[in-house]
Amino acid sequence: MIRAFNKHYRKAIDLIEDSSTSEKMEMAERVIEWFRELPEEYVISLAMFFNEVIDDLGDDSLEKINFKIKRKKKEEKEEEEEEEDLEEGDYEEEDYDDEDKEDY
Repeated sequence: MIRAFNKHYRKAIDLIEDSSTSEKMEMAERVIEWFRELPEEYVISLAMFFNEVIDDLGDDSLEKINFKIKRKKKEEKEEEEEEEDLEEGDYEEEDYDDEDKEDY
């Protein structure tokens, strides 16, 4: 199956390389529209398959799709920053209150 894909992949690359800029843009728009119509599971399966094909091709110019979830790390970092801001804010308020008490 991967061999068949590689054969069609090479033909598609040749076709794209020989196309004009406007033809490339038209093809890209059709491909994007096609991906939008696919269910998420299909798109993920295709991405995983493309990663396998890239491995088999040994083509360093192709970038594999990264499936790591960055959202969790980003959310955790934002939560830590919010907690630090709250802790710093509470500390400053306490200092401010203590100073006011001494003035009275």
